[in-house]
Amino acid sequence: MNKTEFLYDGEIIEATTEKTGDVLTATVGDKTFEFVPVGANLYATTVNGCRHVVGVAFHDGTCYVDIDSVLIELKEPSEDGFAGGAGGQAGEKDKIFAPMPGKIVKIMVAVGDEVTEKQPMVIVEAMKMENQVNSRAAGKVKAVNFAVGDQVDTESPIIELELLEDE
Repeated sequence: MNKTEFLYDGEIIEATTEKTGDVLTATVGDKTFEFVPVGANLYATTVNGCRHVVGVAFHDGTCYVDIDSVLIELKEPSEDGFAGGAGGQAGEKDKIFAPMPGKIVKIMVAVGDEVTEKQPMVIVEAMKMENQVNSRAAGKVKAVNFAVGDQVDTESPIIELELLEDE
């Protein structure tokens, strides 16, 4: 059984998958779905009595899922991508940068909040995709420099942390 997390509509969703023979069983939240292969990278599932064909493709560490012409992109964050930052700031554990220029759609922390390593901090929408940016270290939020709806680049920190002593 495999367990994973992904981001959908700004919320972290946990899912488990298990393969028995040709059938893949996926549990998302409290719902379980069975997927049966019907062709190369195509699977069939039935939801509420309706049959759906699901296409799945993998490219550069991203899983693309097409359900009834709705494309969902699932990506697991890499250890290097937690705080984002295309300009080399990824080494700055006390600052949270956008992974690419975009618009802030959700801020998940406030000044004074204590955060843990890998905790979701902010959602940045770029190129019609939502990117969750996680903390690279444990600490306390000392500044939130932007608000929901603001445009951000990769050079200005969105959130600044006061790191814990042992960091």
